[in-house]
Amino acid sequence: MAALTSPYKPKRILITGAAGFIASHVAIRIVQKYPEYKVVVLDKLDYCSNLKNLLPVSSYPNFKFVKGDIASADLVSFILATEGIDTVMHFAAQTHVDNSFGNSFEFTKNNIYGTHVLLESCRMADAGQIRRFIHVSTDEVYGETDGDAVVGNHEASQLLPTNPYAATKAGAEMLVMAYGRSYGLPVITTRGNNVYGPHQFPEKLIPKFLLLAMRGQRLPIHGDGTNVRSYLYCEDVAEAFEVVLHRGEVGHVYNIGTKKERTVMDVARDICGLFGLNADEAIEFVDNRPFNDQRYFLDDEKLKSLGWRERTHWEEGSGRPWSGSDAAACRSEAAPAVDVTAARDLIISSAGGHRYLDVRTEEELAKLGHLVEPQSSLNVPYMFITPEGSRVKNVQFVEQVASLLTSKEEPVLVGCQSGKRSELACIDLQAAGFKKVKNMGGGYLAWVHHGFPVHHGTTHSPSPATWNMMHLHVHQHRHQHQAAKPSLNGGHAQQQTDP
Repeated sequence: MAALTSPYKPKRILITGAAGFIASHVAIRIVQKYPEYKVVVLDKLDYCSNLKNLLPVSSYPNFKFVKGDIASADLVSFILATEGIDTVMHFAAQTHVDNSFGNSFEFTKNNIYGTHVLLESCRMADAGQIRRFIHVSTDEVYGETDGDAVVGNHEASQLLPTNPYAATKAGAEMLVMAYGRSYGLPVITTRGNNVYGPHQFPEKLIPKFLLLAMRGQRLPIHGDGTNVRSYLYCEDVAEAFEVVLHRGEVGHVYNIGTKKERTVMDVARDICGLFGLNADEAIEFVDNRPFNDQRYFLDDEKLKSLGWRERTHWEEGSGRPWSGSDAAACRSEAAPAVDVTAARDLIISSAGGHRYLDVRTEEELAKLGHLVEPQSSLNVPYMFITPEGSRVKNVQFVEQVASLLTSKEEPVLVGCQSGKRSELACIDLQAAGFKKVKNMGGGYLAWVHHGFPVHHGTTHSPSPATWNMMHLHVHQHRHQHQAAKPSLNGGHAQQQTDP
């Protein structure tokens, strides 16, 4: 097919699965950058999806969200007809390889049958209505790459999937190819390397390791950790899809990849380094998967010929803001952004061996805004807030801290400068809605805001004895709160443990 003489210009785009990870970044990029395009997102909000991933564009006039399943032919056909869709970008899929070993039928239903429904609905649409159908696949359809290979798999390489997930994606690709050839559907397929970044559900390697490292827990590695993967930052991948959308040729396949490879052990060691952990102590080896490809390696020259380039190197991307909530929280609400570098810089170990956050300036308070919600994920039981400056600034500072505590269920240690400023800060705390509840000794007073303990003291970290006293008070308070907290079924809430 001849090269495009001018970029393709869609008018109304249906993006499936865009409440998930990669597609949410693609949707946000297109909605914000191209106000003349109407973007309709279809997502069933499965366990790894979250509507809050799309909050940056939720109020845009060219954005619309529809909750629904791609396996519903009536719904898909209705959307295509009523929204006048001319372009489909199909991301929706079950993607976690580990899950495919235990629940492979669900992968067949979502990845193959769901894709088939979309294709058939597009075929049955008005003649000429669908001008692009971009199908998102994976590098895993190629199977394992030889360890000594210097040239990656190119788009015409044989498909040799080795796990149920990859097999269903390869099967979906065959359907896409068939609809392109049999019915003339204008299809394009992409096959991408591993992607990382904000919005990624923490069942995947990098966010999982980040959350474990934040908590000071061990990082489990399948096998011996020598498996090699290539990682692309999510914004670079979103740009790649923007390029494929506008410049990709119908009937073609495009690899989205990088030649920069890292072993799983490399990734684990880098993440340990972000949080000052001893990798030899933090990493543990666990049983391997039933089959674990040693290496995936792509040739990405074809996409580069359209003008795309990788922009974000691993060293930069791995320290950018990330999901800061655990898996259970992600199921119900979006994970707030957490700057892992800021977290590392603010975490301090006290004389008593406890970890806490030290926040003293307005700039650090801004960082605190990212760190308050996932404090438990950072394995930091207390925050040590030390407002500086005039009393007026102290009042404003503490009020800002208080506003950040409204939905928080972790204790916070509020410190201030000693002497006269300490007395003023006590007034500031009261003005901000804090209530003194108990004298903890050692110059520390326990305060409560929104039902949770907040501690106030001098600029010096507490002694071990004071820490222990505070821990006892906090645990007693938390136990009482949990016992009194009503659950959805009318009883009392029970403490939950991360799986």
